[in-house]
Amino acid sequence: MVDVTIIGDINVDLITSPIREYPDKDSQTIVPSIYLNPGGCACNAAIACAKLGIKTRLIGKLTDDLFSKYLIDILKKVGVKTKIKIIKNKTTGITLATTFKDMKRSFITYRGTNEILSIRDFRPDDVKGKVLIITGFNLLDNLRKDVKKLFEYAKKSGMKTGLDPNWDPKGWTDKRIMDIYSIFKSTDWFFPSIEEGKAIAKTKDERLVVKKLMYLGLRTVCLKLGERGCLLGNENTIKPIKGFKVNPINTTGAGDVFLAGFIKGYLSGWSVEDSVMFANVAGALSTMRVGLERYPTYRETIHFLKSKGVDIGR
Repeated sequence: MVDVTIIGDINVDLITSPIREYPDKDSQTIVPSIYLNPGGCACNAAIACAKLGIKTRLIGKLTDDLFSKYLIDILKKVGVKTKIKIIKNKTTGITLATTFKDMKRSFITYRGTNEILSIRDFRPDDVKGKVLIITGFNLLDNLRKDVKKLFEYAKKSGMKTGLDPNWDPKGWTDKRIMDIYSIFKSTDWFFPSIEEGKAIAKTKDERLVVKKLMYLGLRTVCLKLGERGCLLGNENTIKPIKGFKVNPINTTGAGDVFLAGFIKGYLSGWSVEDSVMFANVAGALSTMRVGLERYPTYRETIHFLKSKGVDIGR
């Protein structure tokens, strides 16, 4: 039994503790710690879903090296059901995430096996449950042309569909943006960050980003605004859903945890607004810790909301 299927990137993250600025060329800086974490948008979202009590399947591609074995062990430990194609003599993807004092981040990514993930690596009937999520889209060049087909298959099976585009390291060319536009009519929920949304909608005005994306055929847009929460577009209305102030130490992966929180709200039968509120808190809580502890449980998230006098899901 599966509630959600997630397809996308799986890699390890090497995350620095916060620094003030990059060192100059040919120089060096010292950080108190560098953390090894499971990473990749799809892997993060799958772990976050499982920690929230969602029966989760993850589809992706890995290899037989130590990092892949580490990732598979963690996914098994948290209860994620996997349909992962293992290909020998390749290398697991790695992202070096540099965190700055203001909690902004920069990423250097080697895609590894994510670069060659394709629709040939799994069967259509591996996609099961009530929800299909594809995330890390712009890192999946061999899969991107088939995402529309996968979403149409899911819709015919009665599933909801969600897309998280990821930043495009190849540049936001018109052709690559049109690839995203072509999927909108078969997409129920769209989860861009504010910077991704501006690039895709070709405007810097936040409300106009949401308005344009909905005009292009999206049903629901969750424009992630970091600590400010989310600008929600749904049923021809646009409204901000507030965030909650916490003391973050690492913001990498918070958007993936937000996505998982939203799915939890949907599967719980909540309104879109309550689902986004829950997602905002789950994402915020994930910034306060590292390792597997950074993924909050359902109880922790509800407890935080109640401590703020917020009652959702009624």
